[in-house]
Amino acid sequence: MPAPLVGRKFGVNIIPPIEKEKARNIKVLGISGSSRQEAGMSKSERLLLQALEQYTGYGCTTRFIRLKDLKIYNCEGNYSEDPSYCTYPCQSSLKYDDDEMQAVYDAVLDCDIMILATPIRWNNHSALVQKFVERMNCIENQYSWFGNRMIKNKVAGLIIIGHVDGIQHVAGNLLNFLAWLGFHTPEVVIASWVGENDEDTTRDWELIRENRYTQEDLQNLIHSSLRLAFNLKTGGQAGE
Repeated sequence: MPAPLVGRKFGVNIIPPIEKEKARNIKVLGISGSSRQEAGMSKSERLLLQALEQYTGYGCTTRFIRLKDLKIYNCEGNYSEDPSYCTYPCQSSLKYDDDEMQAVYDAVLDCDIMILATPIRWNNHSALVQKFVERMNCIENQYSWFGNRMIKNKVAGLIIIGHVDGIQHVAGNLLNFLAWLGFHTPEVVIASWVGENDEDTTRDWELIRENRYTQEDLQNLIHSSLRLAFNLKTGGQAGE
């Protein structure tokens, strides 16, 4: 009797690329939730930039936001006092002249595809991503409380990188959040990588680039998100 198959099989589910003319008018937003201070230090951010470069190669318009570069105040929990107080524009954006969250709102509302990248921090997403999640509550609440769906026909994907096995936990939390906001998720929604237990991060980027599964997932995330975004924008079939 042959031995059972073990592990994931490489190259089974390959999603073909969309034609470039169909991707030309698609707007892609990449949001980095890493707190690393120097450019190039964050592996999740570098993988996000790699993805944005590929989107650009298909003719998409891309935009990149690094949350750590913006002054974003914490959510002050207006919803907990009264759901009708959690409004858009966010009360914190109106209260603090130097709050820069409105730039994030504008970018999210303008995009067709949003790719959110986060490192794993103690089996969860980063603190910056959590701040983003909480400050986006006013967008979600526009529908649940006021009946105004602000996010329609938009696609979301995730990039998750870490040295502890928390990818599914992080993805579960964030996909739940994205669903409540109104985002659609493509056939392949996550590109990820988990490092060794020794947590030696000096070789991470080399290993990420060489990892066939991570690179295949990233390619499938790009292709499937473009196909879904095209269908949502036009009602057509991306494979036609």
